[in-house]
This record gives sequence, C-alpha cells and structure tokens, in this order.
Amino acid sequence: MPGKTLEVPRWEYPPTSDKEFDYARLQTLDLSQITGDEYENVPEEIVKTIGDAFARDGFIYATNHGLSSEQIQKQFSIAQLAFDGVSEEDKQKYRAKILETGDFTGYKPRGHWKLKGVRDQIEHFSLQSHAFKKREEIFPPALLPLVDEIEEFNRYNHDHIFRKILSVLSLVLKLPPTYLWNLASNEEERFDLFRYALYHPPSPDEDAKTDGVRLQGHTDFNAVSLLYSQPIVSLQVLMPDNVWRFVRHVPDALVINLGDAMHFISGGYLKQTIHRVVSPPDPEQVPYRRLGVFYFAQFNRSTRLAPIAESPVASSTGKTFFDDGRKSPTAWEWECSRVKAYGQDGQKKVIDGGHEEEEMIGGEKVVHYN
Repeated sequence: MPGKTLEVPRWEYPPTSDKEFDYARLQTLDLSQITGDEYENVPEEIVKTIGDAFARDGFIYATNHGLSSEQIQKQFSIAQLAFDGVSEEDKQKYRAKILETGDFTGYKPRGHWKLKGVRDQIEHFSLQSHAFKKREEIFPPALLPLVDEIEEFNRYNHDHIFRKILSVLSLVLKLPPTYLWNLASNEEERFDLFRYALYHPPSPDEDAKTDGVRLQGHTDFNAVSLLYSQPIVSLQVLMPDNVWRFVRHVPDALVINLGDAMHFISGGYLKQTIHRVVSPPDPEQVPYRRLGVFYFAQFNRSTRLAPIAESPVASSTGKTFFDDGRKSPTAWEWECSRVKAYGQDGQKKVIDGGHEEEEMIGGEKVVHYN
C-alpha cells in the first residue's frame, strides 16, 4: 500500500525484575568485531570463545548488531498491534496451516499445543520468507501498511546478523568463512521464519497442572535462532550440569541459540540446546503478558542435514544421524516434520525423568522435556 502510513501504538516494556535468580552465565558476542565485505574477518579470540560457548552451552548473547533501541522497540510495538489490533475473525481468516503443510506462516491460535492435557496460551503471527511475495494472502488489513518495514527488518536479520554468525561458525568448523552462508543465501530456497509471539498468563489451575511450564522443553528445528531480549524472566536453558537456569534480560541485546539443523551438519559438535518457558519467578511479573520478537534462520530448503565432509571438526566427532546418513532429510523436510508433530498427541515413548521421546522423519528421535 504505497504512500499509506500507520500510527502504531507504542509498546511499553514491562518492569525489569530487580530480584536475583539462578541465571545462566552466557558468553557475549560483539557483532561489530566481524568485518569485511563478506564478513570474512573474524578475530581468532571470537572464534575460540564463541565456538566453545556454542559447543558447550548452545546459547549466547549478541550486542552491537547495528539496530537502534528505537528500531527494536518499534518491532515490539508492531507485535503488539498484530495481536491487539487484529480482530479474532481476521486471525482465523489468516490462520497458519500448521498441521496441513508444516508451515507456521500466519496466526497460530491459543490452544494448538497441549502439555499434560492443558492447552497452551501462546499466540503467534509468523512469516516465512515467501510471505512478503504474497502480501494480500498473508497479512491482515491492519498490518498491510507495515509490510515494507517488517520485510526490511527481516532482511537485516538475515543479511547481516545471521550472516555474521555463520562466518563465526564456519571458522569454528575449520571451513572458509563464507561456507555456511553459501548454504543459506539462495533467495529461491530461503524459508527463514520471523515471528511475533504473545504469551498470555494461564490461569492458576492451568499453571499448577503443568508445574508452571508454559512451553515444553525442546530444541529448535532450524539453524540459528535470534530472540530480541525482553524483560519478563521466563526463558530457561538446560545447562551442561543438567540444571535449568534463567536467561537474564539484557536491553537491546539478542539471545542466540542453535537448532537441530546446525547440530546435524556439524556432526553434533555444535549444540542444539534444550530450552523452555516457565512462569516468571518474580510474582510482580506474573500478571504481565510476555511479548516476543524472533527470527528463526534456516539453511536453504534443499540443504541435506548430514555432517559436512569438508569440516575436520564435524568429521572428528564420529557421530552420524538418520541411519548413518542414508535417510538424511533436507532442512525443509526436517522443519515440516517437526512443525506438524510438535505439541500434538503423536506416539511418544516415556523415558527416564518422565520425558517423552518421539521418532521423526529419517528415524531420528527427539525428546520433549517435561
């Protein structure tokens, strides 16, 4: 809608907790230190410290990403509008066909997932890369004037932040710095997922039934996940000592973690860390809705999720997946398989600790952590 402008109500950050909890100690990546026309210049110290962090913890912070506080807050304001400024009728009209296609594009309503028989209280509005080519089909009228701005923000996440992280990880795997970017930069095969999410507080009874867990412990399905930090203390990471720890809010920073796809192609060297969302431990934050802005970056659709033979690091682990690689799916096939199955009543096997194991495409098993 060229020429149209929209005044977006400003989102105000909830109060930051002043209490101390058991926070995860995560490394911080200064993205401004990665330079060059192709972001090929990465200090050796960054390769070492961030490589160790991703192999050990799977989660880091990133700062100096090039986006201003105002640009980030604007995205949270648009996220707020996507839920509060769009009618329930339009949310249903633009509903994501999650079970039918394995694609999150569109609105996910509350109640699509279940944990211990309790339906979730999370709304999403998600956009795969193709959504910007089908604006009238994907975006409700209330958001159409903002599509260019949303697309520009997506593009920056992909072309600059994601690309810099891939340069670091390529060098961690002892590959040329542009190697992983070449597996993710085919415009015809892009299927990154951008998401606005809104976590509504469950009722006290529902919280009690799930022991305060609002999103079950899981690994992400993709290559690299970017979460824009927000004040509600709720995200937990399962650390190497098998203890759940909270992720501290760092204003304007990114919380970055790796997903299944990166784990597979690195021969299991890079960790796809288990994380979950729980009830805030600070009683003062419990009544607040938790608003989120996410970018789930992917490899190209046709990228085969097998250890990279050219990487001495991936080759040295001795790990194989998908029946020794004979059934390795593409990034797209793995994503669709996990999206369709997540939070549903599929066949799951209860394993040690009361967690649930589920077999996915290619015979690979994933664990849902209770």
